[in-house]
Amino acid sequence: MPDVDLTPFGFTPTESVVYAALLRLGPSTGYGVGHATRLARANAYAALAGLVTRGAAHRTPGRPVQYRPTDPQALLAHLAAQQGEALDRLSRALEDASHPTEPETRVVAGARAVANLIQQLVARADQTIQGILAAELWRPTLPAWRRATTRAALDVRLAGESSDTDGITQGAVPAGTPTLLLIDDTRVLTVSGTGEQITALWSTHPLIATLARAALRNVT
Repeated sequence: MPDVDLTPFGFTPTESVVYAALLRLGPSTGYGVGHATRLARANAYAALAGLVTRGAAHRTPGRPVQYRPTDPQALLAHLAAQQGEALDRLSRALEDASHPTEPETRVVAGARAVANLIQQLVARADQTIQGILAAELWRPTLPAWRRATTRAALDVRLAGESSDTDGITQGAVPAGTPTLLLIDDTRVLTVSGTGEQITALWSTHPLIATLARAALRNVT
């Protein structure tokens, strides 16, 4: 099993080891986890308590007490939501503290990197989001879209079909239509490719925002 490293998200190395053990073992006692990981019992129980506190594990009722790991996809969604909230707070603080900056244009590649970028941009929207999103990018970014509905007006269509849109999207366009999002009328995200060959371009340049508005009028 590949190493599971949760330390970038505030977990300790020992908690990472114990979470990986729970995934391998299934529901287990603290003694069982300590035996499987060769950790001292006190360290195993401390790591289990930390995982429970951070939402990566759950205590099961009854005796002896057992611990079960949070489903990996649910944990990813939980961590993404936390990261989105932290980035949102940082964004507001930086906007309040900084002077106007030059427009930026950046490129990211890879399915996970593109999904993370979409989540960050969408979760930070506080006015409007309009455009088109590839259906394959919908579920990986859904937590951010749910958050955005509480703060911004959305006019987004899926390129392709998804059975789980939560009533957030405004319909569909043909599969294969490129992803193009205009966020708060100032930030643009466009995506090309699929799978691990996917690449996204993000820009705050006013000219690119103007081009995006024109393109969206023709498509939507």
